[in-house]
Amino acid sequence: MENWIKRKSWLVFCHLLNFLDASLTLYAISRGVEEANPLMAWTLEVGPMFFAAVKFTVFTIAIDFLSRVRPVLLVPIAMVFGSVVAWHVIFWLTF
Repeated sequence: MENWIKRKSWLVFCHLLNFLDASLTLYAISRGVEEANPLMAWTLEVGPMFFAAVKFTVFTIAIDFLSRVRPVLLVPIAMVFGSVVAWHVIFWLTF
């Protein structure tokens, strides 16, 4: 039971970080920053709602699969997304 709670907590935390990344990316784009990922840059050309829908759908499928197959990977994924969110916050504070 304890492992299940830990896994679900990391899963929710990863989803929260993905949401923050998407929100802060849209903020940065509104300030003139360009998206570095070519696929996500294309989704932004279509529109911000399309960008968010693709980002949330792809991430949800991938992270939910990993949480079942390799839950140990949730921690490094959270660390990477946490670093991205920290970069966004630093950008937000200095722009």
